[in-house]
Amino acid sequence: MNFELTDEHKLLAESAERYMRERYVFEERRHTVTSGAHFSRKHWQHFAEMGWLALDIAEADGGVGASSFELTQVMEPLGHGLLLEPVVDSAVLCARILGTSDNTGERQRLLESIASGETVMALAHQEQDARNEYQVQLRSSARRVADGWALNGQKHRVFHGGVADSLLVSAILEDSNEAALFVVDRAAVGMTANTYELIDGSRAADMHLQDVQVTDANLLLRGEAVQQAIEAGLDRAILALCAASVGSMEAVMAMTADYLKTRVQYGKPLAQFQALQHRMAEMFVETDQARSMLFSAINAFDSGDVETRRQAVSGAKVFIARAHYFVASQGIQLHGGIGTTDEYAVGHHYKAAVLFEKRFGDSDFHLTRAAGNLQQPVGGALYA
Repeated sequence: MNFELTDEHKLLAESAERYMRERYVFEERRHTVTSGAHFSRKHWQHFAEMGWLALDIAEADGGVGASSFELTQVMEPLGHGLLLEPVVDSAVLCARILGTSDNTGERQRLLESIASGETVMALAHQEQDARNEYQVQLRSSARRVADGWALNGQKHRVFHGGVADSLLVSAILEDSNEAALFVVDRAAVGMTANTYELIDGSRAADMHLQDVQVTDANLLLRGEAVQQAIEAGLDRAILALCAASVGSMEAVMAMTADYLKTRVQYGKPLAQFQALQHRMAEMFVETDQARSMLFSAINAFDSGDVETRRQAVSGAKVFIARAHYFVASQGIQLHGGIGTTDEYAVGHHYKAAVLFEKRFGDSDFHLTRAAGNLQQPVGGALYA
């Protein structure tokens, strides 16, 4: 696969870089977090206007139909700016799952509303005893009623669940014992949410469903298609987050290099001390290797082979998470005390690294998955 940037790729990446540099101000992000606003609706609409929310949606469904490489070209600058908005969860993960539904009318309606920024969606799949979204034994149920289905159950760690307009809710159909995926309005009667803040300032929610009524039109997928769609969507979301992590590492390196050039100790800038130059070199090597792993995952994703995709995506997540930890922690060390303050961005990049390692399966899970030692889907779980 050719990873040379075309003129179109350069314009796409530069527009994202310019927006995050000039308009996505770190102090404004801090204010959004402390105010409890979850994320900025102003930025969300700007993202839609620039076409970023439509990148991973097929042209037939009102999107751009961008390649994996083009998606990562936008995600990297977003990670550089410590993105708070649910681009990955709504416009990548949920959009990718929705794109597999044969419920044409509902699929196109929802995808068009995601692309336009009108609708924020979240995946409500993880349950209380699950380690991650891949290892879910479904207990939430859908009972057939006169006008459709009644949903009951609890969903945990629904990222952006407290502010999503609609949720993709997985459940077991009681009449057939099949897995199913429904789209549910967050404001539906019987749906309640307990929201909480995560380490990086974003928010998640535990959702409780008690006889939530939906119609047959809300049923998007059933049977084995549910497991396949969710797994492919999760892998796509990891690919996007890997790109964001590489962008975060680049931001830490740039901040740290600037600090070492301006901070004077013993009569000369810190950048002139060889030991600190070695640390910066190590940070560069980790970042460069992380980018190579990202490219490998992109290539595997576009190969169309499911097993190749699994191994490459999981391998990339493990390596990039470790590299992100290293680069962010070294950035804090080289900044000294100021690196630990809430007012300085480098510590927030470390928090982003912590969350990235845990999201969508931790390193232990993905090491096992990359080695091919996980069981195949059983009883409603992607990996039992």
